[in-house]
Amino acid sequence: MISMKVSINMNALPPGLAWYAKRLSAMGPTGVMHRMRDAFVVQSLHMRHRLSGSGTAQRYTAADIPRHYFCATSEPVLPHIPLQFQPTDEDASQLLSGRLPIFGHEWTWHSQASAWHEAPDTKQQWPQVFFHRISYGSDNPYGDIRIAWEPSRLQHLVALALYAQQAAPDHRRKAVEVIEAQLLSWIAANPPLVGIHYVSVMECAVRLIAVCHTVDLIREWLTNPQEIWVGVLNLVGQHAELIRKRTTGYSTTAHHTIAEAVGLLYAGLLFPKMDMAERWFAFGLYLLENEATRQIRQDGGGREESFCALRFVSDLYGLAIHLLQQFDRPVPNKLEDAFARSSSFLQAMMRPVDGALPQIGEGDDGYALSPHLHFVSVPKAQSPGLTSFHLSGYSLIHGQNRQRLLFNHGELGMAPRYSQGHADALAVTLEIGDREVLIDPGTYSVTQDTTWRQYFRGTRAHNTVTINGQDQAIQETGFLWSQPYATHLIYREEAPNGTITILARHYGYLERFGVSHWRGIVYQPQGAWLIWDWLTGTGTHHLELNWHLGVTPVPQPASHLFVVGEERVQCSVEGGQVSLHCGEENPIRGWHASHYGSRTPTTTLRAEYRGTLPHEFMTRIWMGEGAPPDSLQAFSLSGWSRGSSLRA
Repeated sequence: MISMKVSINMNALPPGLAWYAKRLSAMGPTGVMHRMRDAFVVQSLHMRHRLSGSGTAQRYTAADIPRHYFCATSEPVLPHIPLQFQPTDEDASQLLSGRLPIFGHEWTWHSQASAWHEAPDTKQQWPQVFFHRISYGSDNPYGDIRIAWEPSRLQHLVALALYAQQAAPDHRRKAVEVIEAQLLSWIAANPPLVGIHYVSVMECAVRLIAVCHTVDLIREWLTNPQEIWVGVLNLVGQHAELIRKRTTGYSTTAHHTIAEAVGLLYAGLLFPKMDMAERWFAFGLYLLENEATRQIRQDGGGREESFCALRFVSDLYGLAIHLLQQFDRPVPNKLEDAFARSSSFLQAMMRPVDGALPQIGEGDDGYALSPHLHFVSVPKAQSPGLTSFHLSGYSLIHGQNRQRLLFNHGELGMAPRYSQGHADALAVTLEIGDREVLIDPGTYSVTQDTTWRQYFRGTRAHNTVTINGQDQAIQETGFLWSQPYATHLIYREEAPNGTITILARHYGYLERFGVSHWRGIVYQPQGAWLIWDWLTGTGTHHLELNWHLGVTPVPQPASHLFVVGEERVQCSVEGGQVSLHCGEENPIRGWHASHYGSRTPTTTLRAEYRGTLPHEFMTRIWMGEGAPPDSLQAFSLSGWSRGSSLRA
């Protein structure tokens, strides 16, 4: 057999063609076949739409309602799940008036169809054409499609339904009327296959799940039940069949597949009289079993290397398990294990003060059902010590006085595209008390402005070292990395006196520049930290160590002072020219995206070195206003000789 390898010069191709070529090259044969199949399905749907204007399933009428138990019964059908919502008067007022804050913007529902097509960020109208004809990439003229999708997930209706359950009768009546009006409005404004809300079948899945829970919560108070149930039947039938035909599979990010599978599970179990119900259920359950070990590692971490995506996936598995139990269906062990492992991992990573997760990897603030769903409880403060998740590549050091450091020594993301990962090898975050001192800057946006997109997912935006101004891997597109790095956790020790030491290495710069990056961390029980960066290799290089701060520093003669609550914390950096940057745009430095779609200035402490290797940076963080403890004056590691054993 003759093997042929075709080399394509991506730089010689037109931008649009180069983008597709890069995506295809990352997919592999299976992914390419899936993409080809999907293209055929889309063309078939387009032809059907042009000829008849129909969607993918039969149309239902009022005569069909009695056949479907979910629509015909007066009793709740869905399982009781931990939805916790205690709305303030402002929350209730917003929901009842149709106002919804979305990623730093405000969306307001009104009776015209245009409400569902308006871009909250630009106020432009997304086009009402066959979904596949809509350009929604970074160069589109309408806005960030993720922001536009949010209100059409209809998850805010779940919150409104929860409010209705606990409100006084007159407020309940108003809430139910608003839910009915918005749901019927959405269905009327979004005929099957038309507009941006059919671009992603994951969006169809989360919307299907939200609609089912919403109407189940308020079924006994419906004022227009016949129209509502007809609308639900048609939405579920159309959405489920579109999901079945276009399941994401290999074509994009993995968590999409889980959402789609759970959407099919809901459709198949709740509407067993629909013609395709058995196929929906069987296919959804197959995908959930197949993906359980593929997406969630044995130690509970997600292979996408995104904490937001893992929470999304874990909650979806929780919903699936509760649904199967409610209908007395056997729950496969793979599903229970995946949910248990991911829940345990997420709880370990949550901040005890508020349950928030560190902003590791891609994060779009998306939820499986609602922000009010809480399968994982907020952890209590941990005793001092070290916990490592070796397979996922994270170590947690819990110090005294509620100090916590997260060390990222994991992979880039999930092959073949690594799309949810950020180039953050050996990055750390640090919390002291209730404050985040060293922060991960977040995501900002996944579809708008290429320059900002590249920054927030790149190495310079994380608490680690950048070599020659380049990322640890190569950003081919906004959702594709090449030359993924490897990492290696080398050494960890908990000494009897409470000192914790950990050492790791990554190889992202080895092939391109011949440079290896080692990072050692030492914690002293009096609340002092040493972070040692060792760069080995040959030649002259430009090194940047960036510390992104959640507190404002006050420059001192030999350090920087932070005021953290009642504590005074100092930080010193040796090994380079130190400078502070905040809110700069050329080049981009000193920005934080605490929530998707918005960015705010923050301070970045930068140490820069130009010269030959090897080279070291030494960062010390300690409590109080005096000099650092003598124990932080040097880095030592049992069994290792710096400079001889630590080489490229």
